[in-house]
Amino acid sequence: MAKESSNPTTYFHQKTFGQNIRLDHNALRATRNTSFDHGITFTNKQIKINERIHMKIVDIDESGQWLGSLAIGFVQTNPDNIQSRDLCKSAMPNICQKTVVSYVKRIFDKLTRNTVITFYYNQEGAFYMLDGNEQDICKNIDFKSPMWGVIDLYGNVKSAILVGPLNTIADSRAFFIKYNQQPDKLPLQYFTKVNPANLQPVTFHEVHGPELDLYCQNAVVFRKNVRKLSRPYIFLDFPMKPGDEFYIRILSLDFNYRKPGVIGFTTAQLPDILNHFERLPADDPMALCDRPEFWVINEDAFDETLNELDEFHFSYEKNGDISMSHNNGSKSPTKTIACGDPSRPFHPFFFLNGRIMSFSLIGPISVTKVRPTAPGPKEDDGLCQLCSDAPANCVMIPCGHLFFCSDCRTDFEVKFKKHCPICRLDYTDVIEIQSD
Repeated sequence: MAKESSNPTTYFHQKTFGQNIRLDHNALRATRNTSFDHGITFTNKQIKINERIHMKIVDIDESGQWLGSLAIGFVQTNPDNIQSRDLCKSAMPNICQKTVVSYVKRIFDKLTRNTVITFYYNQEGAFYMLDGNEQDICKNIDFKSPMWGVIDLYGNVKSAILVGPLNTIADSRAFFIKYNQQPDKLPLQYFTKVNPANLQPVTFHEVHGPELDLYCQNAVVFRKNVRKLSRPYIFLDFPMKPGDEFYIRILSLDFNYRKPGVIGFTTAQLPDILNHFERLPADDPMALCDRPEFWVINEDAFDETLNELDEFHFSYEKNGDISMSHNNGSKSPTKTIACGDPSRPFHPFFFLNGRIMSFSLIGPISVTKVRPTAPGPKEDDGLCQLCSDAPANCVMIPCGHLFFCSDCRTDFEVKFKKHCPICRLDYTDVIEIQSD
């Protein structure tokens, strides 16, 4: 998960800014009210070497009438010494009508609301972070001279707010401590009319991208905090047939990414795919459409309105359409995200290259019996598998399995050391969670 800190230390400069800019939220938020230009802003203080500026995009012009986009970087003149009337319409090529040394880059990537962009400078140059990747603003800068941050709200970016550093869940321990209970067993908040007794067990397939981890007996997927993603695919062990449906819950989001992520469906034989996992496209899932099997890839099913604990419902209609509902229609109407041949089953999968960092399978409602293939013994209504009395409340890390209660843990480890009885792997830690 990623949330901004409640105590940002950098504000917008309150004296010098473009004529179309308005500041509010105690100078943490800047908004360009009219036109597409005259949106140059500065930081209120000098930025030190390696000090990060974190900026979240608040509003985007979606009319398509303005070309160009946000520009960010640094200037080597104190904004106190610049008159607002001397500012140019755009930060590029010149910040000011007078001689001012600046290092600025325009970001032409399509930007979305709530995206957080971080930028900074060091001895190697000035850089920004977007979609988890470090990109150049400018090389060969005079890093020994004083620097102030520049944000030019130009073109389609209308408003931005300065925030503190993102608090990102970087490992499984922090993830489980956050929820303090088994995340795959959280009660439904939006699809409250669904009878939990009708939900069948379903799991993610054990073969998945190297940056992904599975927990809670393969019902929860978590993307690790890594610098580069390579094949972040995760397949449901669930061949959908017309009349089938399933539910998922978003658990963690990382707003360093612009797009939420990709969902897809395929009629390919799942064993054939997973046995040759290395043949899947590493960076662009759209390349799957060039394969001989039938693939449907949707990069726009999810949008920037995502929040943690949001729920999604997917339904395979009799005519071959697959529809998606977000929070039971409270945020957006049900929409069709894929169309297929209703005579063939579809395997759902996700490509977690975006804002969605973790989610859980709530379960399917299927016209046929679902037979999950997760290995090892299963929980018996959440009870400890040793005493069959107390709830199993000890999550083994890193595998994420639950098998025993806190009272039985000591006896188990005396006899069997730290060896998970479900997946047969050694565990390094145990986190006790509250029972439902």
